[in-house]
Parts: sequence; C-alpha cells; structure tokens
Amino acid sequence: MSQQHTQSFCIDRVFMLLGKAANTQAALNLDILPPEQQYITWQQHHLAASFVLPVKAKETLTERLTALLTLLFSQMDDALVNETVYLVLPEFTGVDNQQLNVLLQHLMRHFPSLLLSDTCRVFPYGSAGALMALSMAQQQLQQDANATVWLLAVDSQAPDELLQRYATAELAGEPSEGAIALRLSRTNAVVNVHTIASDASLASSAEPEPAMAALFQHIAANLPTTLNQLYLPDCGDVNATERWLAQYHYLHGAVNQDTEHVFASYATGELGACGGLYRLLHVYRGYQREYLQGLTLQCELSPALYRAVAVFSRAGTLVKNKEV
Repeated sequence: MSQQHTQSFCIDRVFMLLGKAANTQAALNLDILPPEQQYITWQQHHLAASFVLPVKAKETLTERLTALLTLLFSQMDDALVNETVYLVLPEFTGVDNQQLNVLLQHLMRHFPSLLLSDTCRVFPYGSAGALMALSMAQQQLQQDANATVWLLAVDSQAPDELLQRYATAELAGEPSEGAIALRLSRTNAVVNVHTIASDASLASSAEPEPAMAALFQHIAANLPTTLNQLYLPDCGDVNATERWLAQYHYLHGAVNQDTEHVFASYATGELGACGGLYRLLHVYRGYQREYLQGLTLQCELSPALYRAVAVFSRAGTLVKNKEV
C-alpha cells in the first residue's frame, strides 16, 4: 500500500484514555506534566506498569478492550453514532483469524451503533494500522471535501500472556493501555501527508526485517529533502529497537546529524495498537503549535508482520528540494 500524492488534513476532535492519563487533557499534557511512576504486583512480580483499570487474572483481551472502549465512549456523548469509523486493533495475522472474529462479534454486540456506516473499516494490524487507516481516510476525504473520518484505536498490555512476557524480561519497557479517537477532516488543514507506505513481507533468516528495509529505502529514494524529525515506535525494549535500528542505514541520504529522533511512547508506556495514533497526534500537535519544522517521518512496526511509514510537513509551508 502506498500513497504518493500530497494531501492535507485537520484533527478537529480528540478523545483519549491512557494508562498514565485518565482523560484527554491529561493525556495531551503528558510531555510537560508526567505523572509519578506506577507499579503493579503480578504473580509475585513487581512491575512498572500503567493501566486504566485494575489488572484482573485470566481477563481476556476481548473483555479488556470492551471495558476500555466503554470508558472512552462515556466521555464522547455518542460522537461516533452513524459516523465513518476506522477501527485500529491489535495485530491479528491470517485471513480468517478466529480470535479476531470473536472480538469483532463481541464489539458489535456490545456497541451496536459503532460500525453501522457502510464506510466503516477495521484495521487489525497493530500500530501500523494507524497509518494504513490514515491512508484510507485521506482517500475518503479527497472524494468528499466535507466528509469526516474517525480513527479509533484500542489496545492493552494487561492480559496474562503479555504480562508474563514482561515479568520474565522477554519484553522490556513499561506495559500500558489506552483508547484513542481522532476525527479527521480537510477543513483548516494543518498537516500535509506526502507519502504513506506499508509492507507485510515475511522475515527470512537472511534479512530479519525485509519490510522495514524496503520502506526505509522507499523513503530515502523519494524524499525532496532530509528529514527534520523521525518518530520511532520505541518504548524501552532493546529487541524491538534493534528491529528498526538494524535497517536504519537504508535511510542514508534522508537523515543527517540535525535529524531529531523522537520517542513519544516513553511518556505513555507501551500502548500497542494505540501507539500509532498517539504518535500521529503528537506529530500533528507539533506542527499545529509550530515546534516541528520541515519533514517528519513516522515509523510503525507491529509485533509480527505489519510495518508502515508516513512523511508529513506543516500545511502551507514550502519544502525545498535537497541539493544534488
């Protein structure tokens, strides 16, 4: 999937519920007003973790996501009823994934008005799904200048199987959870989208991240100038870092010593599929408040298969071609 034509968008409504921030305003201020570190005790392990709800033994991911969406929707006053909603979910692989089917059936029963519109879509691709959803939303907004599209993401690191991996140090960083809803429109656009590309190439022993390598090569070959900022999906897990860092050399020519590396999830903990939307909002607000300049690359790696990148700039600014 690749979008090459420059388009622009506005985020005109935001609702967030994060493990470190119980409401939207607190979530928007995490960079400047970070909360005190939280800890949980799980099966005799003392873990740094930030959850919206108390952790329950044997709680399923479906139950957890339903509870998070219920809390988020209680702040939204039916804002999503009869709206176009692109739902970003944790990564599920396979054409007919039974767990995904169970989750979707449960959500449709529990929230019967959520996905009513024929234009609604589901993106079960983890954090990479946020940029894939943005790409499709851009197409929808291009077709109808008055349209609005909601990007909605929900995920949690609280289920037992994930906490076990943190407790045994198989995963590092701080587990968290959240639900985020952003409404996109073209009115008073703030941010340009220059390109969005995604890849789901299977890894091989010769090249552990062919999808990431291909996307970085694509970016380096098509940028008009070097990147000012590079947003990366990093939350303290060395193994996860290595997956993009090992391919970083493919960005040769797209980055230089002045390129800033931004790790927005260090303020939130690991949000899984929500991380992509959080970083997208972080980029948007950076341009909106004019502390981001030039070009920004957002990179997303989902746990197993899906990868995505997008390049942004502030709407109404001139991006000069790099010298050759």
